[in-house]
Amino acid sequence: MDPFLITGPAAISFSGGRTSGYMLRRVLDAHGGALPPDVHVVFANTGKEREATLAFVRECGERWGVAITWLEYAGKKAFRVVDFKSASRHGEPFEQVIRDRRYLPNAVTRFCTVELKIHTLHRWLRSPWVRADGAYDEWTNVVGLRADEPSRVAKVSGGRETEAETVVCPLATAGVTKEDVLAFWSRQPFDLRLRPWEGNCDLCFLKGQATRERIMLNHPETAAWWIAQEAAIGATFRAHSPSYAAIERRVRSQGRLPIVIDPPDDDPTDIMSCACTD
Repeated sequence: MDPFLITGPAAISFSGGRTSGYMLRRVLDAHGGALPPDVHVVFANTGKEREATLAFVRECGERWGVAITWLEYAGKKAFRVVDFKSASRHGEPFEQVIRDRRYLPNAVTRFCTVELKIHTLHRWLRSPWVRADGAYDEWTNVVGLRADEPSRVAKVSGGRETEAETVVCPLATAGVTKEDVLAFWSRQPFDLRLRPWEGNCDLCFLKGQATRERIMLNHPETAAWWIAQEAAIGATFRAHSPSYAAIERRVRSQGRLPIVIDPPDDDPTDIMSCACTD
């Protein structure tokens, strides 16, 4: 059976990245270009996505003729439905969940992903917003993890399933790798206008320090929000790691030095692995 032929009720989790965009295209193709009415495409905006990510989500919807529901966390047990124009762009949903929890997410307790992405999706699926004749009691969550990410696939499939939700990873089932995804986008008339190492959440604390330094150098405006969150809580996002303020000072002091290479793929401080990057 074609792993991209999805039986509803289902939600296709579109992170706004190339991998989940490719997955969406394969699902659309498997269904002849149009999804069944009970298969929904959902993008959960944290407010810290780069503008290029928001534009990419909009372009995929417009070019491929598929409706994409944009969601945002709006406080404990609440969400709001937005669109490209009304979507938060200054970290408002992310800041709200930090205020609600009264501490910062970290490498162990990644409640940012859980609340801003996963639980927000679940609240929408259980709400009258999702369909006129009532919310869903159970559904399939279609997640964009590839065959070259076996540990992430095992963790998601084994750790996220509940009585209501079944998680499937059609890319992994089909043997799709990162090279396949990049090859696909190299043939398309449009693409995500971010380097592969930049990711969607602009200065995510899971990114290695070299990556965050490079992003701060190229986009210095991204640092202020992260610095402000650490200052407000009086802690850092990553234990035993420099604060965002310290990293920003380092970048400013070295900002005139030319950086001509991308951050290393094997950066030992890079622990990137969350739903925001699928």
